[in-house]
Amino acid sequence: MSSVQAKFNATRRELASSIIERDQEVDLVLTAMVAQEHVLLVGPPGTGKSMLVDQLAKWLHAEKLSVLLTKFTDPSEIFGPIDIVAMTKERATKRVVDGYAPTSTFIFLDECFKASSAILNTMLTLLNERKFRCGKQEVDCPLKLCVGASNEWPGSQEGSGVELGALFDRFLFRKTVRPIAMEKSLHRLLWDTDLTPKLSTSITPAEIDQASAEAAALPWKPEAQEAFQTIHREAKREGIIPGDRRLRKAVKAAQAFAWLNAASEVEPEHLEVLSHVLWDDPAEQPKKIAEIVGKIANPSAMAVNGLLSECEQILGDTDRKDTAKAVAAIKKLTNVANELKKLSGPKAAQAKAYVDEQLKKMKLAMLA
Repeated sequence: MSSVQAKFNATRRELASSIIERDQEVDLVLTAMVAQEHVLLVGPPGTGKSMLVDQLAKWLHAEKLSVLLTKFTDPSEIFGPIDIVAMTKERATKRVVDGYAPTSTFIFLDECFKASSAILNTMLTLLNERKFRCGKQEVDCPLKLCVGASNEWPGSQEGSGVELGALFDRFLFRKTVRPIAMEKSLHRLLWDTDLTPKLSTSITPAEIDQASAEAAALPWKPEAQEAFQTIHREAKREGIIPGDRRLRKAVKAAQAFAWLNAASEVEPEHLEVLSHVLWDDPAEQPKKIAEIVGKIANPSAMAVNGLLSECEQILGDTDRKDTAKAVAAIKKLTNVANELKKLSGPKAAQAKAYVDEQLKKMKLAMLA
């Protein structure tokens, strides 16, 4: 493990241990940073999106910009004010860009789909080409990562059209952020006094470049290449047809995720990250592609997730004061625990420990 990998590994662990039930979001944002691509997080307010981004911004020692967008946001709030001196002396339209998006290494766009056309059109070039243009002014942007956040997907917003579709396409990684679901996590949320992550390292733009180069050099196992192409074929059968550019970038995404996991080559299990990459329509495609990727790339992890969901469904549907229902729930949870016991790997072991804990609590509640 390189020194840069060690920093990413420590931050991954520290963020995931403090920001409750956001392991996948942490992985996705860090993978996007390694790949130097952009990530979109969509979910209701209060689900930890801003907290994760704030901590990431503190970790990165470089120029940063965070802005809440509305239809009234002026372009000068993002790209900098008009340079009056240049306008007067040179009769040229320029902006004072220092401290704004054109000179930022990290950008957080909150409610990113609510910006005006003037902002959206300029932002497209900045995100994709790392260029900012204003009249004859052209600035090379040092941008490594942009995180977009929204309470809803662009297709559900009034007036959403070509511009929002183009901005949506600039985010290689996309994920729905859901409220906390597990009882154990809810207990931590309610009663832990301090949930603020304590980050022990910091990262620089040069180290991000090093991480990107190391990830891009990772070779692919033949089985992983075959799995990638199988996922693509299965997705096409379901009507999910990502563009050529997104497919090519998916290769880089898998390499970045493998690097984040300190792997020496890309293996089929690293393709799990593609469930957040290889789709365009947020209505049904994310669920379909997740099933395809899980079945082909990591069937064990898919089985664990399914059994954990079943466990939470049992817990949510059971009135522990009703003895008959509690007994039935204990039988169902025992079956879930037995199925998890058949699976190997640390994730299955953690899930088994969690289900055993819930079984113990339910049995104690019955005795009480």
